[in-house]
Amino acid sequence: MSRFVLRRLLQSVLTFFGATLIIYALMFSVTTDPLQALAGERPLSPSQRAQLTAQYHLDEPFLVQYGYYMRGLLTGDMGRTITGRQITDVLAEAWPRTLQLTAITMLIVIVFGVTGGVFAGLRRGGVFDQTTLAITLIVIGTPVFVLGTVFQTVFAVELGWFRPSFAPELGIATYVLPAIVIGLLSLATTMRLTRTSVAENLRADYVRTANAKGLTRNRVVGVHVLRNSLIPVITFLATELGGLMSGAMVTEGIFNIPGVGGRLFQGIRLEDGPLVVTIVSLIILIYLVSNLVVDVLYAVLDPRIRHE
Repeated sequence: MSRFVLRRLLQSVLTFFGATLIIYALMFSVTTDPLQALAGERPLSPSQRAQLTAQYHLDEPFLVQYGYYMRGLLTGDMGRTITGRQITDVLAEAWPRTLQLTAITMLIVIVFGVTGGVFAGLRRGGVFDQTTLAITLIVIGTPVFVLGTVFQTVFAVELGWFRPSFAPELGIATYVLPAIVIGLLSLATTMRLTRTSVAENLRADYVRTANAKGLTRNRVVGVHVLRNSLIPVITFLATELGGLMSGAMVTEGIFNIPGVGGRLFQGIRLEDGPLVVTIVSLIILIYLVSNLVVDVLYAVLDPRIRHE
């Protein structure tokens, strides 16, 4: 196991640097005049331009600039936005909101998605299975911004069950409706994936053997079927964790939540290269860590899997 973890860590390091290099190159290639972007609408004198050029190493080759940026990122110096504000201060305000939103979303997805998928798999072909199939197909085919607008209009504006925009005085309750909107697509996919996995495992030979030994239905499903069925579900949920954080950009915009997604959207619109690269780099890191954790959990869920 230790060799596998070490190998995956080395792969993650290479992936992290390669992905951030590509993002860094793409983001700064679209900025025609990065110095003017840093200065905003103020005109730059030749002396100011020379000072900013030296400060941000713009007179150095591209890879050297990237090296300076990564050195600062790895040492905790994330730089400044184009408005001159420390990126660490921006993220310190935004991350708690996005983390709360993501945590509530994952809770909704796991509780209702996995539970509904298991119930549908155990009653394959029944009314619940057919109904959830139709609903999940509709949800999967609907864009997030459409779901967000509809849910905001119906449940917040018309029915008044929720606030239509971010209300910090409500605490965690202000994230419930946005979390439902973000999690609907993941919930639908999780439900169908769990349902398919459970239905397949119910027809496996080890289930027939367990039934022949006289094991109770609850033990067969809870210990044997569910444990093997969760492997593909956990894989999906791990990759979906980073997707929820980055995908929150649209939903946070609809509900005016000043989280990471909103900051990322603002950075792209204003061509704020340092802010965009830093946020995307952190999301990439979350992807890599979550996938590493899932790979290790495989051996816990299924002893037959040998990473060595």
